[in-house]
Amino acid sequence: MSETPPRLSVIIPAHNAASVLGEQLEALRAQEGAEPFEVLVSDNNSTDGTARLALDEAGSLNLRVVDASGPASASHARNRGAAAAAGEILLFCDADDLVDRLWVQELSEPLSHGADVLVAAALHHQRFNDAEVLRAYDIGPDPDPDSVTEESPEPPPYAGYLPTVPGNGFAVRRDRYLALRGMDHSYPGGAEETDFAWRAQLEGVRVVVCPRAVVHYRLKDSPRPLFRQQRIQNFARILLWARYREQGMSGPSTAYSLREVARHLPGLLRRQSRADRLRTARILGGNVGALQGILAFRVLRRSPAPRTAEAAPLEAPRR
Repeated sequence: MSETPPRLSVIIPAHNAASVLGEQLEALRAQEGAEPFEVLVSDNNSTDGTARLALDEAGSLNLRVVDASGPASASHARNRGAAAAAGEILLFCDADDLVDRLWVQELSEPLSHGADVLVAAALHHQRFNDAEVLRAYDIGPDPDPDSVTEESPEPPPYAGYLPTVPGNGFAVRRDRYLALRGMDHSYPGGAEETDFAWRAQLEGVRVVVCPRAVVHYRLKDSPRPLFRQQRIQNFARILLWARYREQGMSGPSTAYSLREVARHLPGLLRRQSRADRLRTARILGGNVGALQGILAFRVLRRSPAPRTAEAAPLEAPRR
């Protein structure tokens, strides 16, 4: 007689994550108070031995590697992981961050009691990022999760519309994830988690925040990767706006982005502190990406078709 499958499945999309994945797996092995869970490393076209490292570092974890080859996309990898998961509840994190010791317990608790909600983790930044990086991102001190008394604070709206969740720290019922056809991997490296959260809320799912479900987040700490990240994320945000502007999402300002680029571009020619160089890269990357998105999705109207999960991989796994 086969063992009863775990109710919880932790899904980690991973692309060439061999240098960081081991630390995340160690954090999952150290979880406190959690009911049994499985871990699925959803390997998206890695060439650095990510899959082998995951199996070698599994230790006491109930771990499987899922083949998520195909489109280069964390969302595609999440969808493949969800399709293969045995659990009724899906918890998502990223390979290059670090979940805190109560993450599984806290993030899964509302869903374990039967609620049909989308649960957001709390991102903390001080563990991995120095003061100059935090200053460049305009990020203040982390809150103390032990000082939180309310169950789930009401999340604020994002871009004037509905609340969102972090792609590297959220949980949802598996049947709900599959009914929504997973995440849309037509988004180019950003905004897909917000699109998913909004589609869920339009179907009546409420977003709740678990302040004690902490994810320690690594920010970009050098100008070029930071510029690239912000450019891609803001390019994707304009695609999100093109799809949700009629529902009330706040739109872009071409004039503002042009002014910000003109204002901060001379900073590249001046001697700056590390924090100022990083801040310049963040602002320029974000506004260059916004301008590219405005041109592509607003002026030329070249929005790609949505690419959610195919029907076949989303059938319930055999147990």
